[in-house]
Amino acid sequence: MCKFIAAAGLCLLTMGGAIAQAPSGATEEKSLKAYVEAMKKDLRAEKHSILDEAMGLEPAGKAKFWGIYDKYEQEQKAIWNQRAANIKKYAQNFSSMTDATADEIATSAMNNDQAQAALRKKYYGVFKSAMGAKTAARFLQAETTLNNIASLQLLAQLPLIQ
Repeated sequence: MCKFIAAAGLCLLTMGGAIAQAPSGATEEKSLKAYVEAMKKDLRAEKHSILDEAMGLEPAGKAKFWGIYDKYEQEQKAIWNQRAANIKKYAQNFSSMTDATADEIATSAMNNDQAQAALRKKYYGVFKSAMGAKTAARFLQAETTLNNIASLQLLAQLPLIQ
């Protein structure tokens, strides 16, 4: 698992710094959008190979796992899209943040966290039914680790609300 975490962290850390180096103003929003899109693309490409290694499944198990995982990923995409929209709203309102807007952003972020947890719980059950509890727990551990690393990488680039 340490090897898995190190590999996941390394691939995500190489994507850092884009927002911190972005010019201010209108191009900042474009840079943020480009960064989020690049992160999604890079993470998707790396995530499959990292998960494949972490899961350590035989060919028959891999086919079953990836069939379920593809459905999970489709549902997860909507959650990440909402998160990206919330980050965009944050960037658009950063210099003129009001209490009401800050509250909307915070509430949306908490709702997003709840949706992500509910999705992981749902698919833990799906994987458990199809592949057993140990495989489902390994999925949950690997997926949670990757999502936490991705979140940390993204959130570390955002300045605190002033």
